[in-house]
Amino acid sequence: MPSLFLAELARAVVVLHAIAAMVLVGAATHHAIVAVGYLRGSYRVRLARVYAATVAVAWLVTFALGLVAYPTFRYAVRALVLDRDAPWATSLFDLKEHLAAVGVPLALGVFALSRVLDPKSDRAIARVYVAMTILAAAILWFDTISGLVITMVKAV
Repeated sequence: MPSLFLAELARAVVVLHAIAAMVLVGAATHHAIVAVGYLRGSYRVRLARVYAATVAVAWLVTFALGLVAYPTFRYAVRALVLDRDAPWATSLFDLKEHLAAVGVPLALGVFALSRVLDPKSDRAIARVYVAMTILAAAILWFDTISGLVITMVKAV
C-alpha cells in the first residue's frame, strides 16, 4: 500500500469520527425536539442554545475527523473495493458527504440564530429555526445510517 496521510491511525480516527457522530446525532435530535416545542408554546431557549452549540462543535469535529480519515478510505476502501464491487456504496458515500458539507453552514446558522432568537415574539423566525433544526437532524440521521451501511460493506 502506498504511503498515505495518517494511514496507520485511520481506524482510530474512524472510531473517533463515529463517536463524534453519535454525540452529534443525539444533540441534533434533542435540539429538534426542543425547537419543535417553540411551535407548541414550550420555550426552553437556554436548552436550545446548549444543543445548538453542541451540534455546531460536534459537526465541525466530526467533519474534520472524516477529512483526516478520507485519504486512507479513498485508496484502501473506495478505490480498491467500493468502486469495483459496490458502486452503489460509492454513490451513497458521495451523497452522505455532500449532505454533511451542506450541513456545516446549516449548523453554524442555527447556532447563530439560537443566540438572537426570541421564539415568543419572533414567531416567523422561530418557524424557520425549527425547520432548520429538523433538516439538520434529518441530514445527520441519513448520514449516520449511510455511514454504518457503507462500513458494513468495507471498513478502513
